[in-house]
Amino acid sequence: MRKNESYFQCSPRGGCLLSVAAAFIFTVKPAKTTSAAVPEAESAAPPPLPTLINTSIEQFLNSGIEREIQIKTQLQDDVSYEVTEYTAQSSDSLWSIAKKFDLQPETILWGNEWLSSVGVLQIGDTLKIMPTDGVLHTVKEGDTLETLQRLHGTPTQEIFEYFGNEFDLTLPPELKVGQQIIVPNGTSPIVWSEAQAPVAETTTSATEYPNPGTGYFIWPVAPPYLRTQEFWGGHPAIDINTYFRQPIFASDSGTVRFSGWSDIGYGNLVIIDHGNGYRTYYAHNEANLVSAGQVVIQGQQIAESGSTGNSTGDHLDFRIYYGGSFFNPLEYLP
Repeated sequence: MRKNESYFQCSPRGGCLLSVAAAFIFTVKPAKTTSAAVPEAESAAPPPLPTLINTSIEQFLNSGIEREIQIKTQLQDDVSYEVTEYTAQSSDSLWSIAKKFDLQPETILWGNEWLSSVGVLQIGDTLKIMPTDGVLHTVKEGDTLETLQRLHGTPTQEIFEYFGNEFDLTLPPELKVGQQIIVPNGTSPIVWSEAQAPVAETTTSATEYPNPGTGYFIWPVAPPYLRTQEFWGGHPAIDINTYFRQPIFASDSGTVRFSGWSDIGYGNLVIIDHGNGYRTYYAHNEANLVSAGQVVIQGQQIAESGSTGNSTGDHLDFRIYYGGSFFNPLEYLP
């Protein structure tokens, strides 16, 4: 066969086509392929679910997997159940100290029984601060948890289980004389002596003058009105922060019933009778500018503020009295 001559020879009877077909079959087969019979289609069942692994909580906890810090547990660890101490500072009051520790002012008194006998808080006094509202009871001979329940109203179980008392919960409670027990949410008959009304005596009777009172009251100092102590059971007044010798004004017109020194802790005190059943009290003044029997009009200056008497800083102790009781001045002031 010569070069460039056709490889296939065609016969007159179609041998050429048969030769080409045979050549294609033997030369075009893909590499590395095998022929396989195609099975008929049939419906296949879904594969079964994997077996549930029954792992106990104990196995999980001991698996060595690290866990994040539990926030709630951390917060509980930060809670204090111990009695702490606080030193009274300038301008402190039972109310302001209680506010610092998110307590009721009665709690400060009931945690420091000696306050009721002296009736005064002084700068430098060391106070016991309880971790919760209630009473700090000093155990006396014969005291039991039942005694504390009768005295302060808190169930024995609540006292026994309070963490700050550190009772061994596996043993019966044992109280020792002198031991201090926190009575959570308890109350006490002890009252702050400051609740006593100052004496208002004068030789001049307000009935000798016509009724000048308007029945409406104004603030006894110029704004701003920053209160350092609110009205509460042991303090039937509001304390208004002042600077030294700040002018004090008559809250309403009336007759001065008392102007002088108070022997029960109010320092220089002015009491005005408004002739309509109301009286107003202005205490701890540096100087009084009016005298007993003098008629004053609403807004007239009657004193200069200070810190005389039982006081820890410059302020005005302002009270409104009617019918034998003191009322919250904030209910009357604009």
